[in-house]
Amino acid sequence: MYIGGLPADADVETLQRLFGGISGLRSVRIVKRSSGSCRGFGYITFDNRESVYAARRMDGTPLGDTRLRIAPAR
Repeated sequence: MYIGGLPADADVETLQRLFGGISGLRSVRIVKRSSGSCRGFGYITFDNRESVYAARRMDGTPLGDTRLRIAPAR
């Protein structure tokens, strides 16, 4: 799943904290700039559809000065 709206200081641990309460979290990846800062988005993968649906319900959740954008990855 695509996770947008991440702040520049977001890291793998940020996404693990946000989505760790949902069972079946398999992998987390943050897309970074060459400087090492977050480009504002990342990807998460779950083991089952129920977990994906639970994560989708977090769309619009505030994170710092922004809101998360959660959508299927293409």
